[in-house]
Amino acid sequence: MKLLPADRSGPRLASFTQEERLTHGRDIHLMNNVLVFGCQVEGDLEPCRLRDALIGLRRRHEALRWVFPKTGTGAHPVDLRAVDEVDFQEFSTETDDADEAMDTAKQLIADAAAVPFDLSQGPLIRVLCIRTAPARHLVGFVIDHVIADGASCQILADDLFTLYASGSTPAHAELPPLPFQFSDFAFSERQFLRGDELDRLMKYWRRKLAGVGTVPASLLTDPDGPPGGQPRLRVGRFTLERPLYAEFARAARQHRVTPSAVFAAALKITMRHWRRRLGASEDIASDVAIMGSLANRNHQELERAVGYFATPCVLRTDLSGAPTLAEAAQRESRTIFGALRHQELPHALMTREIDAAHYGIRHRSALGQGPRYVNFDVSGAGAAWRLDTAQLRIRTTRIPRNEVPRGGIRMLVRDAGDTALVELRTDTREYSEGWAERFLQDYVDVLRQFAADPGVSLEQVPH
Repeated sequence: MKLLPADRSGPRLASFTQEERLTHGRDIHLMNNVLVFGCQVEGDLEPCRLRDALIGLRRRHEALRWVFPKTGTGAHPVDLRAVDEVDFQEFSTETDDADEAMDTAKQLIADAAAVPFDLSQGPLIRVLCIRTAPARHLVGFVIDHVIADGASCQILADDLFTLYASGSTPAHAELPPLPFQFSDFAFSERQFLRGDELDRLMKYWRRKLAGVGTVPASLLTDPDGPPGGQPRLRVGRFTLERPLYAEFARAARQHRVTPSAVFAAALKITMRHWRRRLGASEDIASDVAIMGSLANRNHQELERAVGYFATPCVLRTDLSGAPTLAEAAQRESRTIFGALRHQELPHALMTREIDAAHYGIRHRSALGQGPRYVNFDVSGAGAAWRLDTAQLRIRTTRIPRNEVPRGGIRMLVRDAGDTALVELRTDTREYSEGWAERFLQDYVDVLRQFAADPGVSLEQVPH
């Protein structure tokens, strides 16, 4: 896709991914539609100066000023709000107990994330500056997903504190220029996805998703029945320590696959085993499709831009024929590379065109609609983002909250390159604690077996 500058003198439209949310989830508040993270700041932080830096951040990134007015037509136009129209809040949680002060500050940020955004009015980013000790603050970011993606979060933190250090003037900050903004991407996408290019991409995804659709059902149920109750997040974790990870990585290199492909294949192998336990036939159990996410930043000019570039995707792999673990990982590698080569067709548009019944279903899931599906992500887990200036030491930190997986199950792997943290998130309404523990253990057993002997058949993996 060639990047084209948007016509800023005329009306601008939302991207295809934003359009799906605006059509079917504008007034539905889901935790999954809110990005939240914090920055622990050591040093003499000046809140007024930080607020000025936030104004500079909005000046630099147009997407932070986007709002989406309600209209009576099918179009979804974009308006821009004033640069200095910021949602910046100051608090103090100082106590004699430093840990208690920090926990309280994190809860304030989580509470702010639970307050719905008004997409037609904005601002769609909130920044909380919370003093937890005389020389320590927690700065919380709460952003509606409709204007940013996960990759945007580090950019925002980096730019905000660079602007703070420079006195909040973008012209004087040590920030790289932005040749293109998200407005340009959204415009270019609509110009590109038409005619032969659209037909080419659509043909691939029609063939790839035939029979499973764009939101593939997991076919996983708790044998004892869904527990029910209120939606709550349950998190189970396992760490691949260095000795195990070293064997795992060696086996991956030997068979010319990435660790990400093995992590994904192991999830599908585990799902296959559980489907068989639940009575599914071999052909149904072995046709495994999960939801993933693609960064969709194919241009170097977009590396420092903020916006909702990422798109969900479907990763479908055939595990029939009793392949070995290595063969399963190689099949998964082909699946992933195929998706990457065709990621310019956003999931929203392909769903609208080839699976209309599921268009917007992920945003309506709060109403109990849609299939149960599995979401999978691999992310880097090296040292957290950090920035040291003459006055401040800044480190990112996670903000715990009750973010229940949309489809009921999410497997998240944080790969540090020498260790990896595996995290299984489940919806307690659908899956009991015992079920989640057994599923995670089965997944880890597949990883262990791959590290020990990737030539073993799927049927020989103990469960």
